[in-house]
Amino acid sequence: MFENKVKELIKQKRGVWGVSLPDASDLTAKLTVDSGIDFLWVDLEHRPFEVNDVRWVPIICRQKNCACVVRVAGLDPQLIKKALDIGANCIMIPQVNTAEEARLAVQYAKYPPQGSRGISPLWTVFMDVSWDDYLPVANDETCIIVQVETPEGIRNLEEIAAVEGVDIVFAGPTDLSASLGHIGKANHPEVQAFLADFPRRVQNCGKTAGITFADLDACQRAYEQGYRFISFGSIVAHGMSGLKTQLQRFRAL
Repeated sequence: MFENKVKELIKQKRGVWGVSLPDASDLTAKLTVDSGIDFLWVDLEHRPFEVNDVRWVPIICRQKNCACVVRVAGLDPQLIKKALDIGANCIMIPQVNTAEEARLAVQYAKYPPQGSRGISPLWTVFMDVSWDDYLPVANDETCIIVQVETPEGIRNLEEIAAVEGVDIVFAGPTDLSASLGHIGKANHPEVQAFLADFPRRVQNCGKTAGITFADLDACQRAYEQGYRFISFGSIVAHGMSGLKTQLQRFRAL
């Protein structure tokens, strides 16, 4: 019940593979989780939906031992608390720029004494879980992912990665391309060089490097570079790819 698949696979030094949820759909979430992915990424930063729209998704994930990663819109204790209270066991914070901001991310996501998260998890009610069972293990269960995307974050990468309680340091290729002066050009040699060196720098601080690509060849290359937490598209993207392939096949008859 309380095993966080992401943290367990990281501990075993294995790859962690997941996809994003393209829309606030319980059915899409269920079908995606049933595929056997390690984590489902729910994006509340760039998507139009809010936490209440995806309130059942973490429970769907927990039923299949799939980690639920919720990316909140920013370093806000209220947003982090709400995401965890609906049952997310991985929290992702975008645009973390300094070690102090990374420490605040840990503080907001952990219950006392390690942090300051308020106590009122809601998901436990729907899964018949006692607080007596959950609260003592909640801090160990929660996985904290911080994103490095800005010029300041790039300068402070090692200091951010060294923060105790941070589990994964995530490279955002699109925003990093902008921060490195090549907006929208993630394949620029300077961006690629930075991304290639990113896992080594993070691993030297004892942490796991994460990244996202829709292109499967890019995901394979990222794994070979040392990334171990990788998001590779969505069920819609993969489904559309399969649909187009089959349609071309049938039209060729």
